[in-house]
Amino acid sequence: MERANETPLNILVIASPNSNTERMRTSLEEWNYGLIGIVGSVDQAVQIIQETQVDIILADSSAHGALETEWIQALTIRSVETVVIVIAANSEMEFVQRAMLAGAQGFLVNPFDVTELHKSIQQVHQLSLQRKATLAEATAVPDATSTPPSKAYSTAVFSPKGGTGATTLAVNLAIALKEQTGSPVLLVDADLRTADVDIFLSTLSKHSIYNLLDFGAKIDEELLERVVAKHTSGVSVLRGEPQLQFDVPVEPGQMSDLIEGLGSIWGGYIVFNTSDGLDRWTVEILDSADTVLVVTTPELPALRATRNFLELADAAADQTGKWQLVMSSYQGKKVLPIADIEASIRYPVKATIAEDIAAVSTSINRGIPLVVSHRKSPVAQDVIALAKELAQTSRETSRPQSVGGEPFVEGRSGQPEDPDKRSSLRHTVANSFRLPAGEGNAN
Repeated sequence: MERANETPLNILVIASPNSNTERMRTSLEEWNYGLIGIVGSVDQAVQIIQETQVDIILADSSAHGALETEWIQALTIRSVETVVIVIAANSEMEFVQRAMLAGAQGFLVNPFDVTELHKSIQQVHQLSLQRKATLAEATAVPDATSTPPSKAYSTAVFSPKGGTGATTLAVNLAIALKEQTGSPVLLVDADLRTADVDIFLSTLSKHSIYNLLDFGAKIDEELLERVVAKHTSGVSVLRGEPQLQFDVPVEPGQMSDLIEGLGSIWGGYIVFNTSDGLDRWTVEILDSADTVLVVTTPELPALRATRNFLELADAAADQTGKWQLVMSSYQGKKVLPIADIEASIRYPVKATIAEDIAAVSTSINRGIPLVVSHRKSPVAQDVIALAKELAQTSRETSRPQSVGGEPFVEGRSGQPEDPDKRSSLRHTVANSFRLPAGEGNAN
């Protein structure tokens, strides 16, 4: 939902002046909502709605004209952008019933606390997003970017160092891909130690990636459907295990088998959120993904870790364009020119993501992705641009089948490449830890 002032939600309160309205004003301001104002009558509210973007109306029964619910019906018919929450006393349930039949999407009973107010606002907002997404899918006209890849196209979002915004990018990229292509998108939280994609999206599920790891390549569509959660954006979410993991119960090869299984049944895009660090399951993901977005920031510790990783992965020698460097929290040339960064790490920067600490923090804490809550912000626009590029890349790199049934793997030259000759990060990492002959434990 786009908003000119970049606030997550614009709210208008209709209520007669009393202590409760002041309490609402204070609470809304503390929650950092965009409070347009408090008016005492429906007529005043209608005039404001005609001139200003209003996301949610809190209508107290005490306001002049509020009990005449025809205004709610007229508003909901005219606009899908504005939703109504009515506020009434226990003795006014008849009014609440008429308001809900007229199109109101929620209600509060006086007296209520600030937690109830916040939850109601978030619930009706999510319902509104889902309704608009459904309408958009029903009326969408396919364009060039809506052609899905011929097979599942997988993108892993990885950072060699924590705190670079990799999970923020993964979450928002998945939603942007869904919006830009209309294709199915599966977001997999493969951070097996500190999973938190469910927090970023406010999704609830009793299942996690661990419910699928044992099935590996034998996973089927019915099983996947039971395990994933559906976000209001239309993205399917396979969440990670929210409990902090020290001894991760994953055997070598299990993650590769799972990726193979997902790729065989999923007809669109798969986005993997990964751990920061080269644990064995993350290495398997990076080896298997079609594209790896290596996320860094313009600070020396992150840049050094990124350079070391790219050298380890032998990214410069890769001919498929698999390794793509993304500069997050980028403040522009005035701080550190891209050319200087590229010279330092000896690798080209594919894309930059603007810095917006306040917007990112608000988005995470509210569980509403940036591309929804702050769509016009530079950071959201950068993510959307990256999604468009990935969609284009996925179409250009769709692999034709060879005569023998095995897929060709084309290099940048467009010529078929022998899959056995591609470098394996798994082998590279393993070799880097092997001690020279004569060193180590002699026992």
